[in-house]
Amino acid sequence: MDTKGAIMRIFPEIPEFGEVDFSQYSTPYAAMLMAFLKSGKAGLREFEEFIEENGGTKADVGKFFISVFQYLLIRYRRYGDENVEVPAFKVFLTLKGWLNEHGFENDYRRLLHSFVGYLVDIAGKIAERSDCELGPAYMKTAYLLTIEAEETFGKAYFSELRKKAGEMLAKVYKDCGIEEVLPEKRENGC
Repeated sequence: MDTKGAIMRIFPEIPEFGEVDFSQYSTPYAAMLMAFLKSGKAGLREFEEFIEENGGTKADVGKFFISVFQYLLIRYRRYGDENVEVPAFKVFLTLKGWLNEHGFENDYRRLLHSFVGYLVDIAGKIAERSDCELGPAYMKTAYLLTIEAEETFGKAYFSELRKKAGEMLAKVYKDCGIEEVLPEKRENGC
């Protein structure tokens, strides 16, 4: 089964999936994935339409996307797989937009609550290995997610995480010679 090929077809904007090991990924949507791959279609919207045309629902699409994200985090946490860092971050941002756009805000909030700490860690590692264009972008996005989590959940953990992410972002800015003030609250769009 060409799971990687199918996932790359769904997420063509994430070419980094080409480096991910999907040999241990298991999904109840395997048959649908292979049918989508054989259809020759590509993209999130096309996948969503394909699922619905074949008897599935938007909830099925959301569950599948979440399962891909969770698999990437398992590879990251359990195996220290650096190849999943960029795809995991990008899939999370895709999920944020997709879930909120399709009425699954509670699922998004659960993901944010459970995984924002990992996203900060991942962004820090990406920033360490990236140039001064990509590194600050990933780290700033992670920092903005911690602000969102702090404002949404109001727990001390998220305040501490925001502080940590802010320190990491400040270091990236300093190392890259960027003079920018860290936002203290959510900016539009994040």
